[in-house]
Amino acid sequence: MPIGTISTVFKVYDAMMGSGKTTQIIENIRTAETNQNFLYITPLLDECHRVSGTTYDEDDNLKRPLITTEDDTSVHYDYLEDAPLKDRRFKHPSYKGGNKAESLQYLIKNKENVVSTHQLFMNLTPTMLEDAKDYVLVIDETIQVYDVYGEYTATELEALFRLGWIKIDENDNVTLRFQRENFGDNGGDPTGTKYENLATMCDLGQLLYVDQKLIVWELSIDTLKAFKEVWIATYMFEGSQMSAYLKSYGVNYELIRFGNKPSQIKHLVNISDDAFINEIGTKKTALSSSQFRTNKKVLCEQLSKNLDNYFRNKAKAKKGDRLWTSFKDGQTAIAGSRYKDEWLAFNTKATNEYREKTNLAYLLNLFPNPMVVKASAMKGFPVNEDVFALSEMVQWVWRSAIREGNPINIYVPSSRMRKLLNDWLNDEYENIIAKSTLQEAEQLDLV
Repeated sequence: MPIGTISTVFKVYDAMMGSGKTTQIIENIRTAETNQNFLYITPLLDECHRVSGTTYDEDDNLKRPLITTEDDTSVHYDYLEDAPLKDRRFKHPSYKGGNKAESLQYLIKNKENVVSTHQLFMNLTPTMLEDAKDYVLVIDETIQVYDVYGEYTATELEALFRLGWIKIDENDNVTLRFQRENFGDNGGDPTGTKYENLATMCDLGQLLYVDQKLIVWELSIDTLKAFKEVWIATYMFEGSQMSAYLKSYGVNYELIRFGNKPSQIKHLVNISDDAFINEIGTKKTALSSSQFRTNKKVLCEQLSKNLDNYFRNKAKAKKGDRLWTSFKDGQTAIAGSRYKDEWLAFNTKATNEYREKTNLAYLLNLFPNPMVVKASAMKGFPVNEDVFALSEMVQWVWRSAIREGNPINIYVPSSRMRKLLNDWLNDEYENIIAKSTLQEAEQLDLV
């Protein structure tokens, strides 16, 4: 339920890949007041260097920034001469002197501009957030705001409820709260016990109880509210998990939509309509994760044959231009020995390492975790399953040669995913999202 007035300013830069979102945000940072500090988080280390303008040794697997000089209090990096943000002197958290989290805390405390990965951002502590209250947080691609929390079984949860150690918040009927007054050990203090982490997350309102059996973790809204401003650079934000999450807390964000439309690149995308290799995905739920769990062996055997048929006979693809994806559990069985090095995780974003690939195969039917869908729906703003699936697929496709404006061939056996892709290329989701945005704004009295 909404928490009232939020002073943090939220801006969402929503544009199709290749429309210059990152370029625009970099320019906004470059022209901001010199005393304004930024924490820029992005999925990959490559993007950290792109934003900061720092260099690194291509042979260094950790991609650590090259250092020109350093002393006891500061580190000086080698910045590219033409880097737009060279004068901002962005710093990277490092392992030196402890761990990356400690380094991040040191940098923020000393009011440095910082570039980091999504993973490290999730480890921000209350102390770091207090030090970062005057920072602008820039999120390149949406961060994970929901996840299944599997620390306790349904039986263990029942016991905790029975003991009176946890209860459901009566204000929203979904958030778990820890009851210290009923906790028997240590005089009601769970510190130092196996329940310390549970109590802390309950205090932060991070755990949601769904279907009387499962806990869903939710990012604490206080993490985002701690910053002066939050800028989010993404595509198809409406319908995303993060959009639903912000709306559930009454957050009013400015949606800045710009850039190209899918129809402008439609001529570059050749989707296979071969009935024989598409037959496996005819049903709406075909090739979903649940079907893989119940019929994995048969599915993987047929997909392996179809993949080989498509790459060798239909697309006439060569080894250097092939790229495919599936659920990770099916990767080895589908790949065989021929395609094992050409698989890329379906949730990969923000990398241009595969821009030479022109022949693709998307061998899955994606749905958000049903418990996450239920958790967000219980808070009044459900995740749009089709927009979620489409945005993930489009991000993966954009790792390929199409990001350079070159044509691609793609095999999408799932009839549902294929229809989503075709509808997107015909700009149908541009209209759907715009209409959805207006309706929800009216419901929230924002227009």
